[in-house]
Amino acid sequence: MSFLKYRLAYVLTPIEFGGAQRVSLDLLLNVNRKKFEISPILFFRPWEQDTFFLKEIKKAGFSAYTIPVSFGSHDHLWLFRRFSKLFSFLRQNHFDLLHTHGYVADILGIPCANLLTTPVVSTCHGFIENDRKLALYNRLDRFILRFCDEIIAVSIDIRNLLVSRGIKSSSIRVIPNAVATNIDETSSLIHRQTMRKRFAFSETDFVLGYAGRLSREKGLLSLIEAVSLTRKAGCPAKLLIVGEGSQRDELEDAVRKQGLEDAVVFAGFQSEVDQFLSAMDAFVLPSLTEGTPIALLEAMAHGIPAIASAVGQIPEIIDPGKNGLLAPPGKVNEVRDAILLLYNNPSIRKNISKVARKTIEDQFDIKIWVKRIESEYLRVIKSHRGS
Repeated sequence: MSFLKYRLAYVLTPIEFGGAQRVSLDLLLNVNRKKFEISPILFFRPWEQDTFFLKEIKKAGFSAYTIPVSFGSHDHLWLFRRFSKLFSFLRQNHFDLLHTHGYVADILGIPCANLLTTPVVSTCHGFIENDRKLALYNRLDRFILRFCDEIIAVSIDIRNLLVSRGIKSSSIRVIPNAVATNIDETSSLIHRQTMRKRFAFSETDFVLGYAGRLSREKGLLSLIEAVSLTRKAGCPAKLLIVGEGSQRDELEDAVRKQGLEDAVVFAGFQSEVDQFLSAMDAFVLPSLTEGTPIALLEAMAHGIPAIASAVGQIPEIIDPGKNGLLAPPGKVNEVRDAILLLYNNPSIRKNISKVARKTIEDQFDIKIWVKRIESEYLRVIKSHRGS
């Protein structure tokens, strides 16, 4: 049986530790390549040219077209130059669809697609506004998104925010992120023993874990404080932090001030996060804002009891007391109480672990997610062609 092949341009800025990059990698590695020929177009910064993302897609046989962020520190026309390079590449290659991720890809890619009358889909992962410059880019992004054929929002909250900013609800599809669910139990047990030995965690230590970007919106200062309170309450808690980001120095300083140097481990960025998840007795995601967090889904798929903030899509994932625990964002005492509840009740941990696995298998399996994205591709292409 032969397939009609559709040519897609896939545009993003792949930083070393971003959720959008993980989602994109999952899609590229699992998409039906007999039906979709995808060309990654990557904006990169000089210090992030050789990212894990780029290495992985090259191994998978993708040939990426790269565009530098700027052409020199005194180049004030860098935005126009990037637009020109992207437009030229898209015009030469005659794509059936453009898929953008992130504000840079949106701001440059959507106008290019409109000028070329190419249909465009954007995945919206959320808006982080840590400074004025980023806030300005986000406002521009939300304006540009109005000219998109379809927006894939990874959470209901993001959909509602977009609608409140004047984007038509009919152009938005809510498709939460997903993860692989084929967890090898034997390998997980081996990784658990290896990692706990590597970080000198004893069998009596109650190892809490976090995986993701180290930045303010993730609420990690409150997690460090909660660990301190938990230890004072008699729980032998240790904290394993997997990831990198702009807040690392501040977090390390907070650990020193709390006297937790022997209790907190910074593992840095890791490409094989599942091996580190296996070392954890509970996973904690204290975010102040979220879409559909991949790390939470992965932890639950591994059967790790999770405590997460009630933000973004998380309340749609976690049924409190059944497949995980919820805490209000920024509320240290509630996080402490949830940790102590899990530590003091092995039977609750066991039940949550079992139901968490089932939740991810039934609702957030990556194979189902990829098919939904592929269906949206086909729908937008055919709608654009009038067929």
